[in-house]
Amino acid sequence: MKKTFPIHGVIGFLLLILSEGLHLKRVEPFYSWFYCFTWWSYILVIDAIIYRLKGNSLLVNRRKEFFLVIPWSIFIWLIFEAANLSLKNWYYINLPPSMGERWIGYAVAYGTVLPGLFETTELLEASGLFKKSSMKDRILSPGGHHVLIALGTICLVSSVVLPEYFFPLIWVGFIFLLEPFVYRFGGKSLLKDLEEGKPQKIYLLLFAGLICGLLWEFWNFWARSKWVYTVPFFEGLRGFEMPLLGFLGFPPFAVQAYVMYNFISLFRFGRGWEESTYRIHPDKRTRLLTEVLTAILMISFYVLIFKAIDNNTVDSFYPRLKEAYWIDPVKRGELPRIGISTLDDLIAKAAYKREREELALRLLIPREELLDWMEKARLAQLKGLGIENLKLLEGVGVHSVSALADEDPEKLYAKIKQAFPGTVPPRKSKLRIWVKEARNFGVRHN
Repeated sequence: MKKTFPIHGVIGFLLLILSEGLHLKRVEPFYSWFYCFTWWSYILVIDAIIYRLKGNSLLVNRRKEFFLVIPWSIFIWLIFEAANLSLKNWYYINLPPSMGERWIGYAVAYGTVLPGLFETTELLEASGLFKKSSMKDRILSPGGHHVLIALGTICLVSSVVLPEYFFPLIWVGFIFLLEPFVYRFGGKSLLKDLEEGKPQKIYLLLFAGLICGLLWEFWNFWARSKWVYTVPFFEGLRGFEMPLLGFLGFPPFAVQAYVMYNFISLFRFGRGWEESTYRIHPDKRTRLLTEVLTAILMISFYVLIFKAIDNNTVDSFYPRLKEAYWIDPVKRGELPRIGISTLDDLIAKAAYKREREELALRLLIPREELLDWMEKARLAQLKGLGIENLKLLEGVGVHSVSALADEDPEKLYAKIKQAFPGTVPPRKSKLRIWVKEARNFGVRHN
């Protein structure tokens, strides 16, 4: 018999609608934290639908596991953030300047990865999808398991050592490496499912990965704080921020996340997030010392990789009005008193000729100076370019979006390298993104 719809599902639905609407109006905190609001709303809604369908859900009936999945979700995703220090497949833009707010954002965002994947998988399963799927039994010998482990090791090592050519292998390596161990020690094993001719779980995970991938990219595209991809050989057609072929990585990533969590569950006597594994071996408890040491290890890893992300993956902070060095400090102090508190406000309030004339007159500055303010404000906000990168571009004579659109990325790279010999210039892939965005901006506003 179907159960009632839990209150957290109603809260999630209302929060999702609210965050979408207030984000469009650029109301804080929904503007800055849009991605986090939407994902946690989605998780609440999906969990409630699962409970409505089958009377058992992760948040209602397996709450302890739900809250255990979150820190492990952060831990597992940070493994890929660590790999990205070599891969350099994505970088972050428009992040909060405050380290405290930024690190909380990392944790809140990364904590959604496993809950989002697992809840989506369970929803698909509760709906009966692939329920009748079957295949011929496939038994893999112990030698075959050794081959998988070796293959997984090769995938992971090659993706980090030679990322330009083998970067996609990072999204499958842990499947091959860890699944044989999960099988060998009696965990929730996909190899076991294949032996029994039951591919449903694999199909569900692949489909859930695609769904979550689409949602990740959709909500990221509209977010202020976001990631941008610089994937070798795939800089052409994109779906939101993701190169189209990149969407093929989401289905195996879901399988990989499932295998990684099942491997972790081996150290908890096989207990996992699924209804079938949640109450396994209730008489066995992990020792307190083990739990404390694990928590210390995880927190230490969080801090280490959070610092590495700040130093290597974060490309820009959201430009604030007080950092607009091109505006006279006295005039910058006057702007909030006339309703201009951000660079967005400046651009919006001077969007049309008449408004610019009135604003220039009110500030007692030439119209040309106001136009210069706006041009630099637009450039600082173009694709999360940011203040520091704006200074680099100004150093080589690029003072506006239109000037950036006229640049050749290769020549621009050479000019920055020559003008700032002691500074590591932005990567060419990043310059190509900026130039392309500048040209698109020109097309949209002509």
